Amino acid sequence: MALALLLAVGGLLELALTDLDPARPAAAVGLSLLGAAAMLLRTPRPLACLLVTVVLVVLAHVPALGMTLTGTLVVAFLLALASVGRHVPDRVSLAAVLGSATLFVVGSAFVGRPWDVVVALMACAAAWTAGRLLRGESRRSARLSSLADELTTQQEQRTREAVQGERMRVARELHDSVAHLVSVMTLHTGGIRRRLDDDPERQEERDALLEVERLGREAVGELHRILGVLRTDDEPATSGVTSPQPRLADLPQLVARVAAAGVPVELAVDGEEAPLSPGAELAAYRVVQEALTNVLKHGGGAPTRVRVTYGPADVEVLVQDDGRAAGPGIGASTGLGLAGIRERVALHGGRVEAGQTSAGFRVRATLPVGGDA
Repeated sequence: MALALLLAVGGLLELALTDLDPARPAAAVGLSLLGAAAMLLRTPRPLACLLVTVVLVVLAHVPALGMTLTGTLVVAFLLALASVGRHVPDRVSLAAVLGSATLFVVGSAFVGRPWDVVVALMACAAAWTAGRLLRGESRRSARLSSLADELTTQQEQRTREAVQGERMRVARELHDSVAHLVSVMTLHTGGIRRRLDDDPERQEERDALLEVERLGREAVGELHRILGVLRTDDEPATSGVTSPQPRLADLPQLVARVAAAGVPVELAVDGEEAPLSPGAELAAYRVVQEALTNVLKHGGGAPTRVRVTYGPADVEVLVQDDGRAAGPGIGASTGLGLAGIRERVALHGGRVEAGQTSAGFRVRATLPVGGDA
């Protein structure tokens, strides 16, 4: 709009300073104003804008009208050419500029001097080239903007994955460490309370221990609720491990705690100890811990065997009860349980098998030796 007004005012001033045929001033003014109005179509309809200015330029060259081609109309024509170069696809743009430039040059050849043709050609080429350069710059700016948006999206995605990975790591460690220890503590408390059942004079102590058991069970339930908040269905494979962490060398202490809670556990280690990555060794430890925790919770004290076998290419961890449990034993797992250790072991290139056998329920995990997660 501003450009159209500027050209309209400029055209009127130019006509006021030009000697016109007194019989045809209205035609000259109308031609100039139409050229200015055509600028309103420059961006939304560049081809229509060019067509209007070309027609006006042709009319200005018609001797019967008694007018000369004004500078304002030439500027409008060149701006229309530049707009076509900027906004119209290559082939259509080139065809349009060649056609309109041909008419402009032919008109200049009829009414002007020979060098006017050269000037007209150079002006048309310069206007269209400027439009093409602006078109290329606009495309580059759009590509850069799109690339910036894409990079921002990728960065946000990586941030979300990192946060979710940390949430999963915290959830696993809470489940594997804190929930396990609280469960063992609650079972110890229940064992002590049952020993006092035959002593009527220790009712106060029994009531206190019963309250500790209740609070322990509530604590485990609350931990599982928190873990449900922390965990999502889509777990990224970027969970990290921190140091220090439990190792297979710590299994005797784990077995001792479980045995003290009333579950007979036998631990055996076969083969020469082989190096495992810290993450893989932690995963192997968690397999044993999860299986023994399930025996504590659901197995009714069924005797359980734990065997670690070091081979030349992998390490096998086996946990098996004797099948005489009153409850589901090792196989009972909720929350992050066996599903969680399957995912953890898979992250380190291993596999987990769990199922009922003739000898009892068995959990077996195999992890490669020497790998790093």
